[in-house]
Amino acid sequence: MLPVTTRLPRSVQATVILHLALMSLALVLGSGTAAFTGSNLISVWWPAIAVCTLAVMAVPRRWFLVAGGSVLVWMTVANMLADRPFGLSFGYGLANAVEAVLVSFLLTYGRRRARLERRRDVLTLLGAAGLGAAIATVIASVTLLANGGSYVGGTPVLTSHASALLTILPLALTSTRSAERSPRWQLVAQPIALTTTVLFVFWPGHTLPLAFLPMPFLVWGTLLYSSRAMAVQLAAVAITVTSLTAAGHGPFAAVTADALGPVQAVQIFLITYAASIFAFATGRDERQVIAARLAEREQVLRGGLIDAQIGLVIMHEVSPTEIRVVEANVRAAELLAGEVPAISDDPSAEVLDEDLPLLEIPDPPTPFVAALVAARLSPLGEWYDEFETPDQRQVELFLTRVPRGPGEAFVTAQVVDVTQRHLADAAMQRALSDERAAAARLREVNRQKDDFLSSVSHELRTPITSILGYVELIEDETELDDEQRAYLAVVERNARRLGVLVEDLLDLGAGAARNERDSGTTDLRDAVQQTCQELLPVATARGVRLEVPAVPPLLASAARADVGRILTNLMTNAIKFTPADGSVTITTALQDDHAVLTVTDTGSGIAPDELEQVFGRFYRSAAAEESSVPGTGLGLALVRSLVERNGGAIALDSDGASYTTATVRLPLVRH
Repeated sequence: MLPVTTRLPRSVQATVILHLALMSLALVLGSGTAAFTGSNLISVWWPAIAVCTLAVMAVPRRWFLVAGGSVLVWMTVANMLADRPFGLSFGYGLANAVEAVLVSFLLTYGRRRARLERRRDVLTLLGAAGLGAAIATVIASVTLLANGGSYVGGTPVLTSHASALLTILPLALTSTRSAERSPRWQLVAQPIALTTTVLFVFWPGHTLPLAFLPMPFLVWGTLLYSSRAMAVQLAAVAITVTSLTAAGHGPFAAVTADALGPVQAVQIFLITYAASIFAFATGRDERQVIAARLAEREQVLRGGLIDAQIGLVIMHEVSPTEIRVVEANVRAAELLAGEVPAISDDPSAEVLDEDLPLLEIPDPPTPFVAALVAARLSPLGEWYDEFETPDQRQVELFLTRVPRGPGEAFVTAQVVDVTQRHLADAAMQRALSDERAAAARLREVNRQKDDFLSSVSHELRTPITSILGYVELIEDETELDDEQRAYLAVVERNARRLGVLVEDLLDLGAGAARNERDSGTTDLRDAVQQTCQELLPVATARGVRLEVPAVPPLLASAARADVGRILTNLMTNAIKFTPADGSVTITTALQDDHAVLTVTDTGSGIAPDELEQVFGRFYRSAAAEESSVPGTGLGLALVRSLVERNGGAIALDSDGASYTTATVRLPLVRH
């Protein structure tokens, strides 16, 4: 069976390698700087603690304690390599481990990684370095006493550890954001001047108290370089100053007779320098970030202001007679016909109020100036107006006035071109007016048509009645041969046909003029049976079957005469358009609280696009014209009129080839 090997993910491997590399560097620094010890076996400077802290922060936060154990082992070994006893080495290793883990936890509290980009981060670093160094001081002092050393105070450990943390950690925590563009000569001159000053102050044989001289050059550097570059410069200064002072040179060499005294003074000096320089550098970084965000926001706002389709004007009202135009886009200058100039200068340019263009206040004032005065008098400082410009444009003006001081205010104006909207409104009003006039004309034409039909129908009714009366009189009182009777039958048939047409015309006119129907109750089953009896001879003569399924009585709230006319017209049409051997089926049913009457034929049908048109007066379908079926085109118009005046509805359905179904829905009788 082959052995199973488990490989760590690459990210974990990289983390472990980085941690071990940093701890190797800490081992070298720890064993090397242990040579700078005083009589109490305490190093004058301990840069290894800063590297140990970076090694802990190189791993995820949940592994900090494990990394702390690694620091304990490595730093114990480093102290033993400097020929320190195991007990002392282990105690110092423990102090380093606790300090590194504590500082790492504090620097990464509430964030994924430690950073030094804001002044608040500087305060966090100072607090973490001070607390970590203090804890290490306690552990180191106890360890020293336990191993036979004499207690001389905790200052040496505190200063050596704190200064190392403050000068080395920023190498990894600071931002690489560059400062503002500076002349090249300054970028070259600053590091040269700093190096020269540090060497001059701390060179062997120089004991003048000039330790403050490097500070101005470091501050100068914060204006030229990134925070990371300043961390490098400060670390170089720390190494140089500590080394020269430990060798007995510079202004701090004569602080005390103790070998650790001068170096402690140097560490305090470095702590002060580090706090000051990084406060300057991070403050500059913060200002740069804020300035960049403000510049981006201003650019967006300015771009929107300049390119907006709405006119925008910002004014500074110094006094009622002095109004300065601060900003105005091209659209505003165009809509206000040059009353305000277009201003879109470089935002970085510094412009004084007296350099801003002055708004002219004519007499009499223009609508724009009048609106400014009205806004000044408005309790809310807001005003709306609409006016026409000299170039015949209609604009809306919105003003907002924000007081700034006694007699001063900032005024913003939005100018909107509403010319097209006004033109569209006017066109709509004209269209509505034309539509109302057309509707009135149509109503008048319909009224005249109805009046004409009614008048003609009444005039025709009398002669038709006379014709039918004389025909009956001749048939009853005169001896006629067969040929004469045939002639009279033709006269009677056509007179009655003309009479039906006249009655239809009268009913149509009455339906148009009457809003309320005659009340009544009709049994649809009886009405169907009676109409079938009347039309059976006609259907038989054409070879058409009338089919009426047996149904129970069905009472509809409709006038009996109207129902009869409806059935007669629908069945007559069905019989006329049904070929021989065809059928016409009449059914009644109860559906959704309505009495439903259907008449279905097996004729040639109606084209789907004509189903609604056939209800028009005098309209005849294409099929009726092609087959020369006689008719006036009033039947279905009359049926719809009769159905609707009885509170019902009618609909047609046809495939245009083999059938047509007329469905009439009438209200039921309510008991």
